[in-house]
Amino acid sequence: MLSAIAARKARLKDSTPLEPSSPPKTASPVQPSSEPVPHAKPSKPSSKRKQSIQSASPSTRKKQRKASFKGRKDGESARYFAAQRVESDSFEETGDGQVDSDVSMASDDDEGAVLDLVPVVTPRKDSQKRAWSPSRPLLDSSDEDESLPHGAGATSRRSQFDPERVVLSTFRPIQDQNSFSLSSEELGSVGLSSDAAVVLILSPTDTLSLLGPYQLTVLRGSVSLLGVTLHPSQTHQVFACRSSPIPTLEALAERGESSRVESVAIPSRIRPAVRDSDSVVVLQELKSGIEGLGRVVRTFNGIFSPSRYGQTDSIPLAISGVHLLDQPSRDIQPFYLPHTWEAALSLACPPSPSQAGEAMLTPPVTLIRGPKNSGKSTFARTLLNRSTMRYRKVAYLECDLGQSEFTPGGMVALTIIEKPVFGPPFTHPTLPHQAHYIGSTSPRTSPSHYLSAIQALIYTYRLDIQYATSLVDDQETEGADDGRISDVIPLVVNTMGWTKGLGADLSYKVEELIEPALIIELDAPSYDQSWSKARPTAAGTPSTGKSNIQTIEAISSSILSTRFTASDHRASSILSYFHAVFSPSLASGTVKQVAASAWNTALPLCAQVPYEVDWSSAVDRVCLLGAGTEDVVPSEILRVLNGAIVALVRANPDADGDILPNAAASGETATVDIVPYIQGSAPPNPSMSTTLGLALIRAVSSSPSRLHVLTPVPSSLLGQCRVLVKGEMEIPIWGMLDFRSEGDIAGVERSAVPYLKWGKGEGIGGERRRVRRNLMRKGQM
Repeated sequence: MLSAIAARKARLKDSTPLEPSSPPKTASPVQPSSEPVPHAKPSKPSSKRKQSIQSASPSTRKKQRKASFKGRKDGESARYFAAQRVESDSFEETGDGQVDSDVSMASDDDEGAVLDLVPVVTPRKDSQKRAWSPSRPLLDSSDEDESLPHGAGATSRRSQFDPERVVLSTFRPIQDQNSFSLSSEELGSVGLSSDAAVVLILSPTDTLSLLGPYQLTVLRGSVSLLGVTLHPSQTHQVFACRSSPIPTLEALAERGESSRVESVAIPSRIRPAVRDSDSVVVLQELKSGIEGLGRVVRTFNGIFSPSRYGQTDSIPLAISGVHLLDQPSRDIQPFYLPHTWEAALSLACPPSPSQAGEAMLTPPVTLIRGPKNSGKSTFARTLLNRSTMRYRKVAYLECDLGQSEFTPGGMVALTIIEKPVFGPPFTHPTLPHQAHYIGSTSPRTSPSHYLSAIQALIYTYRLDIQYATSLVDDQETEGADDGRISDVIPLVVNTMGWTKGLGADLSYKVEELIEPALIIELDAPSYDQSWSKARPTAAGTPSTGKSNIQTIEAISSSILSTRFTASDHRASSILSYFHAVFSPSLASGTVKQVAASAWNTALPLCAQVPYEVDWSSAVDRVCLLGAGTEDVVPSEILRVLNGAIVALVRANPDADGDILPNAAASGETATVDIVPYIQGSAPPNPSMSTTLGLALIRAVSSSPSRLHVLTPVPSSLLGQCRVLVKGEMEIPIWGMLDFRSEGDIAGVERSAVPYLKWGKGEGIGGERRRVRRNLMRKGQM
């Protein structure tokens, strides 16, 4: 090692010209030191393998081997270690002040690549573009159950936040100066409830990030929240938790005419502290029971309170359960709206009627597409919220079976939204206007049924919803003169993230059925840049027809994607649905938003009182969906239904025998102890049926014929559900546990509870089979 160091110093001396005025420097022998030598820069190879000018003339083969080794190591360093910090070179510290020129150049290159966390993709040498293919290698996976690793994504994605520089809240509450606690009399004077409330006076450009559930009411001015501008209007519910980006409330300096009008009178003792450019908001407690969902799903326990990493950066307010956040921490990420998203939102939902053009007469239809983990659901929710500020009602078509926004996973649904939603999907479960149950988190096993269900929902929107002429008499008197458009109902479509192979073919079929006027595409480049991004055409006509395609950047992955997986979010959504409380009186076919008003998390599902259903008279048909279900014989159907999640389907009573088969039509004897099930029967036709909700069959009995059913669907609609459809989805493991005790479930030891097993599976086939779908063909490498 000493001879190599001396040779390097001699080479540096010979290659660096000396100044005439400076005396020549002689190389002194290097003495061995007991101190540890600093680590060398990772992008440099070992000095033993590096060529030296003083070395003897090696053979040609040795030269080639050393040159190839050097080039390979440099390439690997630039690809995999670009994000590491550049350490000082050991030769610079042991020498006499000379710096190698290629060392400084490598340092400059590495410093510029600190934020590049994506493997560098080398384009193909040939200039010819390969033909478009739905199976081209993307930064995506067709496996719907797995998430991309942290840092994987588009090369255009960049680090959007620096935890050391970002300040979540510039607003500092000072009691009786910009923060006032309201008394009971003052709460009544402003028309609010008697719960605890605080008034905050925000100066222009002030930001405020809060953690926890709360109610927000704007009294004066305008504020921005999750990309939506709020004026003095109704009260909004905000659910800020650590499992999703934290919403930031920002006071706007530029305000419209509506923001200068106070919705209610500000109390007299607060009015002197308010300036003309200030915005005044009221924060109230929100007691809905959603905080107890962490007891049910232990993965989400404590997400509405600061973690141990952010205890010092949170300031408790006068409202119980709400904390003011000052700095981001390891598990808190603020919401970020890229500039390209703002331009696309303005195009999809113009801010003024003059820019809307024909949108006043034609309901706009916007479709969002892109790969997994690119931000489709976040953008769709932002567009939906902004549309509710302009339209009285907005329709939302969910085509993503794995990550549904308003319903549990496994179904495509058409939902009517009237108010903006501020929170992750499990905080706003909503009964759909019409839905169809697919029974899986991916349409891989039933693609034709998936397309038929979406086609039926599109027909329902075009025939019954989009022009809303029959809904004028049903408009509520509250907010009837708020200036929002009520003649048309726009449509926002969220598609799935399976963008390769069969998933790509299904996505194109969905676009042909919907015929959107605007397509928002979240861009994610492929590993191989030689693949063409142009879509296939039929007779020279693009498959998107007259659609306007707007490409926006995909958001980068964050630490939240590693802490909470896709399966965790599905578990929270489905258990939030079963613990939700909806309005008990609901008219069938009402075109209005029916969201959960509270959550009953005081009791686990195993301790709640179920409905008792006589399946011999109340159930007309039982249907099974999914691979392998055609092998279930009628004698085993009760065992299949025990502990299963089923869809409550309302079918057209005038349908033919294929839609509602019965035992007599199939040649079987109609007895009370035979379940109306036909082996291998097709699911209900989507054009003649609709799914009203999901139910959990907690127990079955053959004598007498009884089912114990748990469902949040209002009792006024249960009498219409006479068809049960079971798919591949099962109740999450958290839904089977009793969080009131650790050792038993409803008084029974866990080891004695059926259908519940802890630990790894035993025997052949006990473990879950993992299938890799990210292997590339030889021609794609």
